[in-house]
Amino acid sequence: MSEAPKRKAPPGGDSQGRQWKKSKGGSKGRWQTPNHKAKLEAQKAKGGTLEVGDVGFWVSCQRTKEQKALTELIAICDEYGEKVYGLKRQDDEVADDNNSDEENGDIEASIQKELESMKTNAKSRRENSAFAPMRINMDCLLFVKTKPPVEPREVVRRICEDAKLATDRAQRKSRFINRFTPITLMGRATETGVQETAKTVLAEHFQLAGVDEQPTDEQKQGPSYAIRYTSRAHNVLKRDDVIKQIAGLIGPRHKVNLTAPDKVILVEVFQTFCGMSVVGGDFESLKRYNLNELYVAAFQAQEEGATNKVGDSDIKEKGSEDKEEKVDDAKGSDQ
Repeated sequence: MSEAPKRKAPPGGDSQGRQWKKSKGGSKGRWQTPNHKAKLEAQKAKGGTLEVGDVGFWVSCQRTKEQKALTELIAICDEYGEKVYGLKRQDDEVADDNNSDEENGDIEASIQKELESMKTNAKSRRENSAFAPMRINMDCLLFVKTKPPVEPREVVRRICEDAKLATDRAQRKSRFINRFTPITLMGRATETGVQETAKTVLAEHFQLAGVDEQPTDEQKQGPSYAIRYTSRAHNVLKRDDVIKQIAGLIGPRHKVNLTAPDKVILVEVFQTFCGMSVVGGDFESLKRYNLNELYVAAFQAQEEGATNKVGDSDIKEKGSEDKEEKVDDAKGSDQ
């Protein structure tokens, strides 16, 4: 008797041809511990989705430190929301009310309560807070959605200015956050999407090409500009094409200045999204909004200043000692 041919398992199924039930949280046959499930659910609870029309700012952070960076980011948003806009702080901490369940050995119930609390807090923050920090499906990257009265360029600039002026390591608000990139408007990462987004964002800062141009407008020098382009997880739009497209929208009275521009146009492309904003000429002096570099530079300046003060005091002491020796020598010669 010939053996019946074995059926190969189809993609996403088992040897019997059954499909994994993704709608019920299938894990492709891999068993998950309650702790692993808790982590996955916590990520979903903290997460969110990007949408066209979003306003906010990107935040890059250290690899594998995304969750710690997110915790720091929430604290920073709460602090500056209160400091700059007078907003009430959001309580995003999970209440520690699961001790009784743990003592009774009901760990799963404890985890479930914690997950429900995290989901409720995350949903409340997204719906009610002017800041909604969230994880992105990419390493080293977070995004903060903002609502009025928060203006992302203003709040990012304030955070960076304070970091630049830090005089004590105790003033450091973050260890894992790197760069901020404010986004005035999020559009689609297509040629048409870039065109529409750029027109909306640039109109506030520049005279656009072909819009109410007068013969003398070219002679009236407007603010100069530079374009800074960044792309992540995207290979459709080309850097040079996007820069040329944006520059072509700006009127002739505005000249390109790559070394010391009056304004900097930030273009951030991520997957299918293209975000854009226009920031001031202090973008470079603020380390391109790199919070970590600003803290490092501030602390180095403080240490160098302290060293110079010690050196100056040594010179003064040495000078006074030399004067005393000369006086003693003069007295000895008189005798």
